[in-house]
Amino acid sequence: MEPRAVPELPESPAGSFSRLYPQLTGAPCAIAETTTHQRVLREKIVRCLWFDQFLDPGLLELEDGRKLSVFSPGYWSEGAGPDFRNAEFAVDGGPRRRGDVEVHVNASEWRAHGHAEDAAYDKVLLHVVLHNDSGGPTILQRGREVPQLALEGRLSADLDEILSGLDPDGYPRIGCGREGNCARSIRAAGRDAAWLGRFLDIAGDERMLRKAEHFATRLNSGTPDDAMYESLLDAMGYSANRRGFRQLADAAGLEALRRCVPLDAATEEKLLWTQGILLGAGGFLDAAKPAGDAASAAYHAELNRRWRVAQGDRGLAPREPIVWNLGRTRPTNHPLRRIAGISAFLAAHMHEGLCRAMMMAAEGMPVGGSPRARREALEKFRQLIEAEPQPFWARRTGFGPARLPRPTALIGAARTTEIIVNVAVPLLLALARRGDQERIEMKLHHLYCALRPLPENSLTEYMKSRIFESPESADCVVNSMRRQQGLLQLFHDYCESGQGTCDQCGFLAAVEGCNG
Repeated sequence: MEPRAVPELPESPAGSFSRLYPQLTGAPCAIAETTTHQRVLREKIVRCLWFDQFLDPGLLELEDGRKLSVFSPGYWSEGAGPDFRNAEFAVDGGPRRRGDVEVHVNASEWRAHGHAEDAAYDKVLLHVVLHNDSGGPTILQRGREVPQLALEGRLSADLDEILSGLDPDGYPRIGCGREGNCARSIRAAGRDAAWLGRFLDIAGDERMLRKAEHFATRLNSGTPDDAMYESLLDAMGYSANRRGFRQLADAAGLEALRRCVPLDAATEEKLLWTQGILLGAGGFLDAAKPAGDAASAAYHAELNRRWRVAQGDRGLAPREPIVWNLGRTRPTNHPLRRIAGISAFLAAHMHEGLCRAMMMAAEGMPVGGSPRARREALEKFRQLIEAEPQPFWARRTGFGPARLPRPTALIGAARTTEIIVNVAVPLLLALARRGDQERIEMKLHHLYCALRPLPENSLTEYMKSRIFESPESADCVVNSMRRQQGLLQLFHDYCESGQGTCDQCGFLAAVEGCNG
């Protein structure tokens, strides 16, 4: 049976951010970030069993005897909290339920891991274990009982047989999960790779426009440079220290920096002032002078002297100590290094204008021209953020001897890309739209389209596994940051929103031509 004909996707003006996504799906957007979290191998095996649904549907029965039907295992969460988010299932043929799933090897680990007293697990709707060694129910913090599924005796094959072909270390990348309704609908509707790529472009534009609208709201109560400054520091925090960097932006605001850093100082001197103030306000200069390393002692003294001047003569009042979360932070991602890195851009451009410097760099992006010209313009934009290498910090993670085996960038390529896509482009787009600067918007769109995708995270991996028939086809289509952002747009609108099930998915409706 041939798939029925459905309308093609409409074209948007070349070089502009399309607003076709709401027309095609009718959905709002939410923006989130993810973190990674390593699980022990034995528990990870059980996660693999659940994720790829190595289960016998005819034997799926909860510990209380009720039948279980699984429509989606949910997406593999690599952050803190439950193991899977937004799983979809039904009990005894009842209505579909959507919520979190927690996985353990043994049922007793629920209480042993402290989940019974942790509010982060209050939305868990199903506890999946390999062995039920407790005999009792799974209880949440507020006393609600959670259904429990023991996989032992309910697998699709013998456990040893499954494990012989399983590569837990490759998950969630190699796991394709239970084929999503989206993949089946795409195949039934005859949608090809070109159609999917075009739709993800549209969804990626929508995500960027939503980010720009967020900045437009912020601009109603502050200056563009303040928004840029606060967002840049926030981007330095990753997941573990975003709160600390937000506190730092409040403790040492942009106006305070401009007041304290001499306008007529040389570039190197401005950098010392900027690092001294930010590191001092962050509490990183409070320790005693480094011992045993003359270079570190001298550098620490130079920064500390400027911090003391800023506190006294220049009116930067001391603030409450900032609490940094350093337990889960790799040495190369230490806040001290991130502050040192972003200080170069701030020192070079704080007086002339942070947004002005970014806007001038964006104007260098050619609207036409060769791919090489676009790559060169993008590289110049990157260099604006990454700045020149700083010899003192090249192989140091703190005030002490050089410990890194080779020079390491203070702001790496991936973080620079995240700054461009999450701060620079949307903020400048908000400014361009406020001033009706269509030429700037077009250049920003070309900049956005020139960005390569970031390394995969659990959300993009999950979306690829649900939409595409193979990792190879997914990688072929999702070949740009714009399309990767489109995947995240779809995820937050439909897979995470909790606003209904796959039956109400706007993406599926667009695939089938119901909104066209």
